[in-house]
Amino acid sequence: MGVVAKIWDTLNCRRRAPIKVDAKAPPVFTDPDAKASAKAPPPPPEAQSAEVAKAEAQAAAKVLKEKGNEHFKKNELEEALLVYTEAAQTYNYDVSIWLNRSICNRKLQNFEDAATDAEIAQEIDPSNVKAYYNRALALQLSEKWEESLKVCKKGLERQADNKALLQLKAEVTRSIAESKAACPGEMPAPKVAAKPNSKKEPKEPKEPKEPKKADKDKAVSKLEPPEPVLKPQYGANGEYLWQNGKPGEKERYDYRTAMTDMFRAKYEELKQRAEAAKSKRSTLQTDEIYQPEQKQGLVLSGGHRPLERPDNVDVPPDYQSPVGLLTPEQLEEYGSDNKGRRYLLSVYGDIFDVSDRPDKYDPNGPYASLTGRDLTWGLFAGVDTVEYTNKFYDLFKARDLGKDKMAGVCSWLAWYTTEYGTPVGKLEPWQRESELPAPPLEEIEEVCSIM
Repeated sequence: MGVVAKIWDTLNCRRRAPIKVDAKAPPVFTDPDAKASAKAPPPPPEAQSAEVAKAEAQAAAKVLKEKGNEHFKKNELEEALLVYTEAAQTYNYDVSIWLNRSICNRKLQNFEDAATDAEIAQEIDPSNVKAYYNRALALQLSEKWEESLKVCKKGLERQADNKALLQLKAEVTRSIAESKAACPGEMPAPKVAAKPNSKKEPKEPKEPKEPKKADKDKAVSKLEPPEPVLKPQYGANGEYLWQNGKPGEKERYDYRTAMTDMFRAKYEELKQRAEAAKSKRSTLQTDEIYQPEQKQGLVLSGGHRPLERPDNVDVPPDYQSPVGLLTPEQLEEYGSDNKGRRYLLSVYGDIFDVSDRPDKYDPNGPYASLTGRDLTWGLFAGVDTVEYTNKFYDLFKARDLGKDKMAGVCSWLAWYTTEYGTPVGKLEPWQRESELPAPPLEEIEEVCSIM
């Protein structure tokens, strides 16, 4: 039990203490007429003194909290934690102090204390959705998925449409499924080297057995993402300042290749099983990737459900012909409404010919609005609207800032390769990914900011 839990245990004991009745206290009126005619006695001096002391404690705690926030913004997490603790000891009932302390503990990978802090905030204000989210997130990082799922559900009882809780619940639900059997939609990422200065590390999830790729595994281990989610920093000339070392082009290529190959090997195995069973179902069923509660970001009518591959498709004459290097504007010429009926799209810079699936990508298909566009940012953020297409950011900068969703993007890249064959071209912006700006993490990182 951490110091915060001990403090809260003391508070709970005070709250549970029996109420003493003073025989000399003024009588309690039960007759409405008698109560109306009586004069209310003035509060005793000790009550007035207690109110003054409470106000002073609140003011002092607020000053300390703001001091902790300054440390936090400078990434001085140990110093921030000490000041938040002092603020909580000064005044125990400020929810924002406990939530700030929870976030700080989480970034220091003190996941147990982070969960306890958020639980205290939840006890103080059961309607505070941020308390549920921060507690569930800390439990998720501790791989206590069942507990995390319960907290998510309680939080959603308070606010059913909270996007952050819905997304977290979906991730936890998927983790529970993966712990029993590897899920085709989101397999565990390759193991990475342990951080030497980490106080606590969450256990590595069990991985499906794959052929050894020592050179690729080594490349993956070099690029372990940092745990804290930080704000991007820029130099005097506007250049991005890397927090954990700038990856070279070879490191980028090796990491992406290792991740994609791992997923593709699994999908090929699943495809062979499907063909052996003479199944027409897609290798990867997107309805299995997205949990029902994850639909807050998925709005396409008719999408994300099993669609059997149609027979005898009349593909265009140039189907699967190489197109070379295209700009986003050139790719849009292969949208759902083009007269040649050749449908292309891009995932992380690889252009795929999806013309053999008009049931999905022609003008009447559920994904018509996504045809002829790059889907990478939408796959990263978990949103399927056209507003999240053709947005180009350096995903390695997201990893550098502690928000790593590249496993999901690479799993989709592997799926499209398995489902639609070798890419027919490349999309220009991704050929210079290192020059792209850092992603706007606020579009997917919610209720995690200090207050």
